[in-house]
This record gives sequence, structure tokens and C-alpha cells, in this order.
Amino acid sequence: MGKQRNPKGAGSYKKRKDGRYSWTQKKDGKARPPIYAKSLGALKKKVDKVADLPITNSNKLTVDAWFANWIEVYVKPLKRGGTPSWTEDMYKNASPIIGYMKLPNVIPADIQRVVAKMNTKILKPAVLDDNGKIIKPAKTGYSSKTMEETVGVLRRGFEQAKENGLIATNPVTKKIEIPQKQKKTRKVLSAKELHDLFEEMKNSRWIWAMKLLLVTGIRRGELLALRSSDIEIEHHRIVIDESNGLTGVGDTKNAKVHYVPLSKKAMEYLVEQRKMLEREFNPILFDEELKKTDLLFPGQDGTVILPNSFTKIVKRAALKAGINATPHCFRHTFVYLNRKALSLKDLQYILGHDESTTTLDIYGDIIDDSSEDTANVIDNIFDKMEEKLQTIAEEKNKTNGKSNVIQFRKRA
Repeated sequence: MGKQRNPKGAGSYKKRKDGRYSWTQKKDGKARPPIYAKSLGALKKKVDKVADLPITNSNKLTVDAWFANWIEVYVKPLKRGGTPSWTEDMYKNASPIIGYMKLPNVIPADIQRVVAKMNTKILKPAVLDDNGKIIKPAKTGYSSKTMEETVGVLRRGFEQAKENGLIATNPVTKKIEIPQKQKKTRKVLSAKELHDLFEEMKNSRWIWAMKLLLVTGIRRGELLALRSSDIEIEHHRIVIDESNGLTGVGDTKNAKVHYVPLSKKAMEYLVEQRKMLEREFNPILFDEELKKTDLLFPGQDGTVILPNSFTKIVKRAALKAGINATPHCFRHTFVYLNRKALSLKDLQYILGHDESTTTLDIYGDIIDDSSEDTANVIDNIFDKMEEKLQTIAEEKNKTNGKSNVIQFRKRA
């Protein structure tokens, strides 16, 4: 093939003696590290990802600078919803430890230092009473999941740096050890807690939103992005194709459409929500621009409400009711209440998970919860055991010619 030059500093392609293809680029006297691939088509795909990146000397490029660039070029344009901001948050856990280092100098031991620091960091200082006694223990260390997710972000970012020829190897190896901590149980609201919370919110404009969460299991972002056109009465289903995230209304969490059954209760709550909007003369009912949004659960001004604002409303009401709850608790409660009535496949479909293994990974402890049934089995076994013991005792007494009646001394 020889050397193929491209105009306007787009770099050049070359077929190597070993059969691979390479691409190099030079601008303003600076050369980018070459990129290699087994085929020309594969090489061009790699080049398309980095052609617009500024050329830098990897020996001078810091980890912070690379990850800021990686998030800007590879995460924000390609990922939807809250993924970019989540990625930034995960990287912030590592930045104080390795952010200042030069990109090629990072080794696996540095990644392990990130994990160690996250595991021991004090997240919530202890609270002392007037006598200096601790009344609330300090929260030390991130959860295993957060550490795993942080390492995952580092792995993807460094892998892209390797693909771009900025580093020779990815320092995030499979040998990185992450401490395994006991997972927190997912909060499932009891009947009494639901009663108390709904009683507290009976005059709230968000009461029907909360009840719809309970009977559908949808996420808060999916609820706040629901439109009238998403309610397919003839098909008895709700179309979940958007979610309200930190960056506004966009694709769902996994960028896929899924459907939730439209039960009679769900329809009832949607009707009540509409009546509530009419009673408060919500602008979305008469403002021509707002009507176009077609939102079912807007704020009082008729516009979309931020997810975090909705969570604060629920938390505040829950605290007044004397319980600890968030909107996601209703998703957990939905799974728990339907764990015996619906199959794993049904739950996966309704919750919008790509795989049933995802549903099991998240809700396995809830779905497989058979404590009541197990307790009944144990009771039945030991009831029968006691009956047998009683029968044996009675037969033994008969054999010995003794009465089962306890003899008391007569009064003189």
C-alpha cells in the first residue's frame, strides 16, 4: 500500500512489513503517538475517535488532563442521561491520589492505592453530644460497589489511552483487589410505613406520583418524563422511552424502550393526577408552549421538575411520617410485593433490565426471600416432632402403669 497522505494535517496511513497498518499525525511540529491495527478499516475507526483531539506529549500529560479529555470526547457525546456526571463523580474519587501523576508513570500499585484510600476515608464525621460522647458513629470507607465502579471507570479511561498510543499497558489489571463489604439491604416499605407516608402526603400534589411508583416499579426519572402519549390504554401498557436525569429529559438508563403493565390502579392514579392538575390550574393545561411537553407530572409552574428536587420532597414527607424513604424504595417495594406473583422474566421486563441476571444481581435477596414460608415449614416439622414426643411419653407412662395425673398430698 505504501504511505497514504491525507490533506489538512489529517495524518497519514502506512502498511507495515509485519502486515499491520499504522497512522501518524503531525501538527505544528508536534507528533501524535502512532496508532496500529490489523486492517485498514479497523485503523480508520480508531483514528476517527482521536483525529480531533489535541496532540500532546504523553510524557507530560497528567492523569487529570487525560481523564478530563476522555470524559469530554468519549463519554459525554456517546453516553446519555446521568452517565457522564456519574463518570466524573467516580473519577473524583481517584483524582486526589493519582491525578497529578504523568499518564505513562501510573502502575497497578497506584490503582491499588486509590482503592486503599477509598476504603479508609472518613465520609461522615462522628457527632458528639455535650459531654463529648459519640452519639453517631463515623461512616468510614466507601462501599465495595463504589470502589468497583471507580476502578471500572479508571480501567475504561486508561484502556482508551492505550488504544490511542499514549501508554503501553493499562495499569488497571485484574489483580486489583477490592475489599468486600456487607451490602446494605434494600429498603422495602411495610404496610404500616406506606400507610403513614400516604397519610402524611394525602394533601400533597405528589401523592398520586408516589402511588404510581408503587404500582408500576418505574424509576423517578421515568416518572417525571412520562407524557400522556406514553399511556397506551388499548394495549394496557405504559411506554417507558425517556427519563429525566441530571442533564434533562433524554433516553432511559440503558437507552432502550420498555413497557410497564397499565393496571386498573395505575389508571386510577393517572386520572386522579389529571384532576389534581385541573384543581390547581396548572399552566401545562392552558399554556400553548407547555402543553406541547405533554408531561403528566410537571411542577406547579408546568415545567419538568429536577429528580433531586422530587427526592427531597419525598424524603421530607417521609421524615415527618417518622420513616426513612426515598423514591427508589417504591421500586424495591414493588419487587417485593410481586416476587411470588410474577416470574423473574416478568420482573426483568417490567423493570427494564437488559438481562434477568441483572434483576437477580440487584433484587436476588428480595426475590428469593421466603422467610415466612420457611418459618411455616419449620413450625410444621417441629409441631409433628412434638406430637411424636408426646405420643412416646404417653405410651411409656402406660407401659410403666403410671398415670399422667400429678398426685398432690391431701390435707390432714
